Amino acid sequence: MSHSNLSSQDRDKLTFLFDCYGAYIHHWPEEKRDWALSLIEQHPEAKTIRDQALELDQLLDQSSAEPDSAHLVSSILAQAPAKTSQNSVKPGLLSQLWPYESIWRPLSALTTAGIFGILLGTSSPNLLYQQEITEIESAYMEFSLGDSFPNSFPEGEID
Repeated sequence: MSHSNLSSQDRDKLTFLFDCYGAYIHHWPEEKRDWALSLIEQHPEAKTIRDQALELDQLLDQSSAEPDSAHLVSSILAQAPAKTSQNSVKPGLLSQLWPYESIWRPLSALTTAGIFGILLGTSSPNLLYQQEITEIESAYMEFSLGDSFPNSFPEGEID
């Protein structure tokens, strides 16, 4: 057994392990068991920490749990906020489609986005139509005007 001091990081991790899982080895996560057992074997301080946690676990095992108090349960339920029904009408199509509390927030967000889209689309059409003429459009224009495009196709043979 080594008598070197336990590092503060190992002490904190070991204390956290005992606080979360207790001192019983079978309660520890499997990936921590070998590490914790080696610390307990090598460092007397780790063994002391485990002994203290084991003493607490044994005291907790000996004590009995208090039964639920009906008075405590009723006082907690009395203090809990009651869910109020805003409309006492039977659930209709709207509540089946939107089962959440309020439909006004998503509806207002959708309406705002729609209005913004309409305003942007109608107030700035120049952004959409200020494009350069592509090669296909220029070829179409030349073909339809017929001035500079040779008419070498007899009618009815264009596939």
